[in-house]
Amino acid sequence: LTTVANLTFKKQRSDTFLRLTFFTTSRHRGTDSCGQWYFKVDNRECTPNSINGFSGTSEKTTTNLSTRIEISATIVGVCRGTRDRDLLSGTHTISMNVRPCPWRNEAIRNPTTGFKTTTTMIVEELCPPQ
Repeated sequence: LTTVANLTFKKQRSDTFLRLTFFTTSRHRGTDSCGQWYFKVDNRECTPNSINGFSGTSEKTTTNLSTRIEISATIVGVCRGTRDRDLLSGTHTISMNVRPCPWRNEAIRNPTTGFKTTTTMIVEELCPPQ
């Protein structure tokens, strides 16, 4: 598990949500591998749904670890809170993290974030729907 980017955000109101956006180019090596990039707020994943994306190969076709997967990706979602708390007003730490895909048994091989591109993270405070 690795944190690849983080920032501090000051939330103005307790009754709002956070829209989280992350753009990068990800890369990993090997066949039959999978990496998941996901947001955390104050070191906890958002609920009721995690905000994440993944890239990987679907099956083992060779043992050649020089196989590379490179993909530009944008991950966007709305965070209403984390597992055991609402997102109250105040300062929060937003992070993008990478881990092996939890539904697969193998480890991610050589994950890289921001491969030959600028990595961008945007946080916006949104009013809840009326």
